Amino acid sequence: MLDVFTFGETMIRFTPPGYSRLEEAVQLDLRIGGTESNVAVALARLGLRVGWASKLPRNPLGELVARRIRGFDVDVSETCWVESGRIGLYFIEPGAAPRSSLVLYDRAGSAASTMRPDDFDWTVLDRAGHLHVTGITAALGADPTATLARALAEARSRGRTVSLDVNYRARLWSAEAARETLLPLIRPVDLLIATLDDAVGVFGAPAAPEEAARALGELTDAPLVALTLGGGGALLWDRSEFHRAEPFPVQAIDRVGAGDAFDAGLLWGYLRGEPVKGLQYGMAMAALKHTMPGDEFISSLAEVETLLHAGHRDIQR
Repeated sequence: MLDVFTFGETMIRFTPPGYSRLEEAVQLDLRIGGTESNVAVALARLGLRVGWASKLPRNPLGELVARRIRGFDVDVSETCWVESGRIGLYFIEPGAAPRSSLVLYDRAGSAASTMRPDDFDWTVLDRAGHLHVTGITAALGADPTATLARALAEARSRGRTVSLDVNYRARLWSAEAARETLLPLIRPVDLLIATLDDAVGVFGAPAAPEEAARALGELTDAPLVALTLGGGGALLWDRSEFHRAEPFPVQAIDRVGAGDAFDAGLLWGYLRGEPVKGLQYGMAMAALKHTMPGDEFISSLAEVETLLHAGHRDIQR
């Protein structure tokens, strides 16, 4: 049995050492990264039973991705393997204030971008309690969007709970295209997650966090709407009350994957019937993720709870 099942594209990540510019790089650090697999790894680190799937080429890079994720005790057995195709790549040029970090994608035509609804055996949801998905899959094209819609329908037909993180990527599609595609997909979920920027920029919500959460609530049937507020922490609306969690001060080593770590903490609490506690854990996990290189959350539940007990900031109601 699985506590959570998720699927999506995971890519090979290349980063120059230190704060070098890509244009002068003579070596690159190789890791992997994908928002859904990042969530899966973080949940597994917390002790949950998690499955992740994608569409991967049967070559050394595809094997590298699957082996890396499997190494974190994530079940990858539902992955669709193809004999030809490519892995998406992305490059991160780390920045330091006032220079922003730069992300370059080389993912067009990847095997994952060709995923279709029949590529996966959806009976996996017979043994999974919860489905977690993101809007990035829909950004990959019409077939991945249809696959996402199929996953939601299959989960619903089995009475499974579903969470969706909007995860808008401006380099993949326009805000207008994202809104049109995601509106029908966010309607039937149980937990909707977005950044405040995405709520405003994609869905036209007001800039005030509470009003933005209410505006998103009008677009979904989800009993819970969560907003991350950047340096302002996070907000959870349960349709009757707003709950806020303040951020922890961090020394940022690598910001990539912090939102995925937040999602995992929130889901951990949600699946225990304690979503407000999950909001608190999500903020702690996002803070810890900032302190480690790479996409994945390489920490533990004990470390999360140590941070919460040592530097806890109460949720404000």
